[in-house]
Amino acid sequence: MADPANTPLGKMLLEEITPVVMVLCTPLLEQSCLKNGISFVQMLSPFCDFTNIDVPVRTASDQPYRLRKFKLRLFYSSDIRQPNLEVAKERLKQVITHAGEKIFLASSEPSQVRDLLSRSESEVLPSWFQFFNKELVRTLSFSDHEAFDHPVACLLVVSSKDDAPINRFVDLFNTNKLPSLFNDGAMDPKILKHYLLLHDDQDGPLDKATKLLSEMRNAFGQNDCQIVCINSSQDGQIHHQDNPWAPFKPDALPTENLGGFLNQDDLNEIKDFLLELSSKHIIPYMEQKIRVLNQQVSATRKGFRNQIKNLWWRKGKDDIVDTTNGPVYTFNSIESHIRILGDYAFMLGDYELALSNYRLISTDYKLDKAWKRYAGVQEMMGLTYFMLDQSRKDAEYCMENAFNTYLKLGSTGRQNATRCGLWWVEMLKTRDQIKEAATVYFRICGEDTLHSAVLLEQASFCYLLSKPPMLHKYGFHLVLSGDHYKKCDQIKHAIRTYRSIMFISTLDSGMLYLACMMLLSLICWMSWPVLIS
Repeated sequence: MADPANTPLGKMLLEEITPVVMVLCTPLLEQSCLKNGISFVQMLSPFCDFTNIDVPVRTASDQPYRLRKFKLRLFYSSDIRQPNLEVAKERLKQVITHAGEKIFLASSEPSQVRDLLSRSESEVLPSWFQFFNKELVRTLSFSDHEAFDHPVACLLVVSSKDDAPINRFVDLFNTNKLPSLFNDGAMDPKILKHYLLLHDDQDGPLDKATKLLSEMRNAFGQNDCQIVCINSSQDGQIHHQDNPWAPFKPDALPTENLGGFLNQDDLNEIKDFLLELSSKHIIPYMEQKIRVLNQQVSATRKGFRNQIKNLWWRKGKDDIVDTTNGPVYTFNSIESHIRILGDYAFMLGDYELALSNYRLISTDYKLDKAWKRYAGVQEMMGLTYFMLDQSRKDAEYCMENAFNTYLKLGSTGRQNATRCGLWWVEMLKTRDQIKEAATVYFRICGEDTLHSAVLLEQASFCYLLSKPPMLHKYGFHLVLSGDHYKKCDQIKHAIRTYRSIMFISTLDSGMLYLACMMLLSLICWMSWPVLIS
C-alpha cells in the first residue's frame, strides 16, 4: 500500500484529527476583522494547514523524528460544544440540495457506463460526496468520550484599541464562560495560553501597540506574547485571486471581496505567527505533555504487576461516578490520562505510542462497561493500524468491533457508528476491497432517509468500480437511492439517479426493463401535478 498519509483516508485523518485551539477575543478586535468581510477565526483558518513544516520531535522513548505535516483547527470558545443535531441535519440538507441544483443547472447527459468504467475513481465520484462525508463526520465534534477535539491551547486576542488591554486579557479567560468540557470536569482548564495583540493599521501608528506588547510580556511571559498588524491597505480594494477564505465562509456571495484591506505583508505576518505558534509553542507543549503523561502511565499501569493490580481493583475505584450511560471519568483520572496520551501521540504522528495506549485503555473501558468509550478506542485502534500500515486483519476487526458496539448503544451511538463506517469504507477502498466497502455503506444507512440516499448512491459507485463491475447491483442501489431522494423531495437528485440507470441498458441488456420502469415512473411523477390541476 502507498504511504497511508497520502491516501484519501490518511488525508482525512490529518485534516480532522488535529489539535484544536480555543479562541477568546474582544468585540473591538472582531470589528477590525469584519472590515474584510470575515471573522478573526475565518481570517486565520486558511493558513493553519502546514504541508511542508519541519519540526524536530522526540518520542516518549527519546527517539527523534521530524514532523512534516501539521494542522491546527481554530474555534471560538462558544463553538466548542457538541453540534445541535437539528441544525447539523439542516446543514447537511443544504449541502445535498445545493449539489442537486448545481448538477441540474449543468444539465449534461449522464455519462455512458462504458465511459465511466474507463475512468479512475476520483474522476467518477461526484466531488460533493467527499464534502458531505466530512460534514457528516463533523456533526460529532467535541464529544466527551474522546480527546482529539479537546483544545490543546487557548489563544487570547485583544485589539490594541481596547481599553486596559492587560485587564481584558485576564477577563477573557473567565472560567464561567468556558465550554462545558471544562466546567463538567471532562477537561483540565490548565492548558497552554498564548496572548496576541492585534493592531489595525487604520487606527494609527504602531508605537502604542509596541509599548503594550512590552507590558504584556512583563505580565504574561516573554515568549507567550506576540503582535500582528492587519488592514495595511487604506482603500480596501485588494483582490485576492485565490480567495483563500471562501471555503471558510460558505455564505459569502460570489461577488463579495473578502480580505480587501489585507495586503501581502499582512498575510505574511499572519502566516509567520501561525507557524511560530505551531512549531515553537503547541508542538513542544504537546511533546512535553506526552512525556509527563507517559511517565505517569508507566508508573501506575504498565508492567505485569501493575496490570494485575488494576484488573483486581477495577471495580473499586473512588474517582469514577456510575451513571446509566456508564462511568464518568474526570480529567485527572488515569483513564483520561491514557486516552489523552493516545490522542496526542496520534496527532503528532507517533502511532506506535498511540496504539499501545489505546490497547491499554480499551481493556479498562470494557471492564467498566463504558461502551461508548470502548467503541471510540477500538475505532482509533483501527485507524492507527491503518496509519502504521500494519495488520489489515486487526484494523478491520477493530473497526467492525467499534461499529457493532456503537450500534448496540441505540440512538446514542448511531451517529458514531456512521462516522466509524465512513472511515472504515475509506480503509477498505484504499486496499481495493471495493465490494466490502459497498456493504459497509449499506450497513450505515440509518433512519435518516436523506442521508441514506447519499450513502446508497455511494454504495452503487462501489459496485460500478469493483473488478469486474457489478452492474446489476450498481443499478439496484441507484434505484434505492433515487427512491430515497424522492421521499425527501430531492427531486433533482432523484431525476439524476433515474437517468443514470437508463444508461446502464446500453451495456447490459438485462437492465433494460428496469430502465424503462424508472423512465415510466419518472414521467408519471413529473406529470401528476399537471393532470390534477
